[in-house]
Amino acid sequence: MKASATSTSKQSGIALLTTVLLLLLMSSMLVGFIVLVNSSQKLNSNNNDYGRAFYGAEAGMEKMTADLGNLFDSNYSPTGTQVQALTTTPPPISGISYVRGDGTSGYAITYPGYPGNPTATNATIKSGAYQGMTALATPYTLTINARTTNGAEVKLQRTTQTVGIPMFQFGIFCDGDCTFHAGPNFNFGGRMHTNQNLFLSQGDGATLTMSDRVTAVKNIIRTNLGNGWPTSSGYNGTVNITTSPGTSSYRAMAMNEGSLTGNVGSSVNPNWNSISLGTTNYAGNVRNGATGAKTLNLGIVAVGAGSTQSIDIIRRPVSASESPAIQAERLYSQASLKILLSDDPGDIMNLPCIDTSTQPFDLSQLAQPFTKWPTSTSVTTLQTKMTAAGTISMPMAASGANTGTTNSSSYVSADGYWLPYGYPIVKGFIKIEAQTAYGTPCGTWKDVTLEILSLGYVGKNLNPYGSLTSSQYAAPGAAGAPLLALSTSGQLSANPGGCADPHPNAVIRLERVRDNPSTWSTSANCGTFTAASPGLPSDFWENTLFDSREGQLRETPITSGTYQNLPTLNGTMHYIELDAKNLAKWFAGTIGSSGPSTKDASVAPNDFSVYISDRRGNYAPSQTWTGTWPPLSPQGHETGEYGWTDFANGGDAANGCPNNTLNSGEDLDGTGQQYTYGANNAYIIAAGTAKTTLYGILSGSITGAASSAYGKYGVYNNLVNGATGAIRANPNCSIPSYSSASSGTLWPMMFANNNNAARENPALFFRRAVKIVNGNNLTALGTCPGSVACGLTISSENPVYIQGDYNSNSAGGGFADAHVATSILADAVTFLSSSWNDVNSFASNEYNVGTPRVAVQTYYRTAVVSGKGISFPYFTNGDSGSDGGVHNFLRYVEKWGGLTLNYRGSIISLYSNRQDVGIFKCCGTVYTPPSRGYNFDVEFLTPALLPPRTPLFRDVNTTGFTQLLLPNQ
Repeated sequence: MKASATSTSKQSGIALLTTVLLLLLMSSMLVGFIVLVNSSQKLNSNNNDYGRAFYGAEAGMEKMTADLGNLFDSNYSPTGTQVQALTTTPPPISGISYVRGDGTSGYAITYPGYPGNPTATNATIKSGAYQGMTALATPYTLTINARTTNGAEVKLQRTTQTVGIPMFQFGIFCDGDCTFHAGPNFNFGGRMHTNQNLFLSQGDGATLTMSDRVTAVKNIIRTNLGNGWPTSSGYNGTVNITTSPGTSSYRAMAMNEGSLTGNVGSSVNPNWNSISLGTTNYAGNVRNGATGAKTLNLGIVAVGAGSTQSIDIIRRPVSASESPAIQAERLYSQASLKILLSDDPGDIMNLPCIDTSTQPFDLSQLAQPFTKWPTSTSVTTLQTKMTAAGTISMPMAASGANTGTTNSSSYVSADGYWLPYGYPIVKGFIKIEAQTAYGTPCGTWKDVTLEILSLGYVGKNLNPYGSLTSSQYAAPGAAGAPLLALSTSGQLSANPGGCADPHPNAVIRLERVRDNPSTWSTSANCGTFTAASPGLPSDFWENTLFDSREGQLRETPITSGTYQNLPTLNGTMHYIELDAKNLAKWFAGTIGSSGPSTKDASVAPNDFSVYISDRRGNYAPSQTWTGTWPPLSPQGHETGEYGWTDFANGGDAANGCPNNTLNSGEDLDGTGQQYTYGANNAYIIAAGTAKTTLYGILSGSITGAASSAYGKYGVYNNLVNGATGAIRANPNCSIPSYSSASSGTLWPMMFANNNNAARENPALFFRRAVKIVNGNNLTALGTCPGSVACGLTISSENPVYIQGDYNSNSAGGGFADAHVATSILADAVTFLSSSWNDVNSFASNEYNVGTPRVAVQTYYRTAVVSGKGISFPYFTNGDSGSDGGVHNFLRYVEKWGGLTLNYRGSIISLYSNRQDVGIFKCCGTVYTPPSRGYNFDVEFLTPALLPPRTPLFRDVNTTGFTQLLLPNQ
């Protein structure tokens, strides 16, 4: 029994010990578990804190990047103060502070020039779809140090480039849809980009070659033209696109290799990513928005934030109160010389960047015999300056109607004038200013109107007659100066009779000697003009040419009958002639005195730039405006646009007659609104208005102009009078309801009953333009900083015509001859060959291209920025309804017949036309195509060789991103 009890006791002790050990073990495990849980919780808390710091840093980085991008959009050259202001607004995140360990700011931006102003240099874009292009770039380093309240810290750093890509580094750029569909081979060269859709096709049996990168923000279409025409019908040619720019490696793009399976609106091509980016396909050399292409906007578009359009780069400012940032982006503000004309002087004087010490000059004061010019200060000063410059004082054009000094209200068909005797034909207010110190948005401006006019304003006789009777060149009045018939066959040379300009040093010419001046003689067919005998106001006519694209609504040749050789009002363009050689001499100081003061001595690309805006005839006093576009002039009556968008009308294939409905292809402004005010001439002509209402005229002398006469010409009230009237109804289209019934129911597509009548009378609608002549050698501009030749940029709100060789072929060597960097920016740009004579465009066959509009081989070397029409559904063939395609972007109005048109430059389609609105037409009435010797000017790839004031496209690129881990970083 004792033994048994002892055994039991021992076992109980062991159990107790085991239990104690087990409890101890469990306690240890519990303690360890608690320690583990506490450590894990602490570690998780630390991880969460680090995560908060990381995401706080990332949020700060994204905000700073966005803020920098927004600043760059509104100001291409921000100051250091503006950039550093971004560092004061980090994102407000609870529990996150942006500080470094030493207590300094952890929200910082540095850049070259820090802490002063950022310094931009020409650099290569390092990434993105535009990688490899040279741009004006500023690198920025963004550093974010985010710290939590518990001390967790994360440092992030990003490097970016803000870049301004020079527009002319693109061979071809389109802000809207871009279409390639040339018949013959086409290979322009240079990069190609569009902010919209790209339609790629080529005529049967021919090849389109894209030798550099191609980008389209929307889609790339292979199955249709921009007007919907299927490429399977006549456009099955080869489209070769580079796979390695700078080499001979190309790949033919198949019809099923567009970004869509068909036309716009069809489904996405499922193979597009591979086609665009695949190394065995195009290796990133063809991209759309889905594969990396980005919209490229001008600064004026970005700054305007919806209130501006691309066309604003060539428009006048709206008013003096316009945003300075928008003002600064206009070529108007950047110009070395600006030439402004308006009906109302208030529409000039109330603009920004104006020398307010001098009022605009009233041209109608000169539209009377020289001996009866007023003795006002401005006219007297002009006479003095003309004498000092050796320039003969000549009158501006006025009516020579056979009515003597009576106030007749009846049109006299014998002389063809549409307004009574003595009424001014050349009128309006002109102001010319030079920028003598450059600033943002306005530098220092000096009025040079009288200086420029004192060099001359009259052009030569373009159609001298070999024999005339005394009554055919008599002075106006009782005898009259009858119209002469123009030839219906043959072609005048560019300068028949070798007539000289009466004003050989003129920078601009506002009129020319009429065909049969009163100073004509058998020994002086051009007319003789001396200081003692400067001619009469009726010896001069406005500068006019007939543009057959604007002159008709459809491609309908008129080869016989009453209208065969009659011009329409719409096609008769009244232009300012700009003598490019004399302009270069003025800038150089060879003629005039103020030109050298416009030279920017520190920035070579600024020298030299000219801006021209002629808004005479654009005055619309009673128009009811809706919406915010188009923006109005300071006086509220000018828009700078034609204001007639009833011209496409695809439903009327034969005639295209107006229907007073906004149709496809007519919404040029993108407002969804139909504009018709430009086709109502009630104000500008003032039919039947008494002389005394407009002017006090006594024996041909103007005694004063009434303010109510702004823009009014005062034509006869019976101009439209059937077959006996001065103006004939259009036989194909009835008069639109919105044209003015009170003023003789005139509308733009009516015909002058005599081809010379259109040349000698004022514009009855807003048909204003600029013609550039004598521009084959511009080296007189001199040398600019960097030891490069100074360049020349000419910009205008109006259409521009370039006559003869431009910036090339001055010695017969084509593009090998002396040249400078040039660009032309305008509503539309038309090339006229070296054989062009304005008279030929009126003489015969206006609606059947051929003699007398036969071109000769001509050279043009300049970048071109211009507008184009909007494609609308085809109505007859592949060209109908199209914008003409890239190959027809540069306009022609002659019979080229396969002759070579040599062009070297950059083609930029930046907006839709607002003044030259005629749809594309080829090839029976307007022109026959040349052999296109087109090439991208590779000199534009060198920044120092870009034209003055080359516009920049803006972009922001990320070039690097990293997390900083070391304490000393």
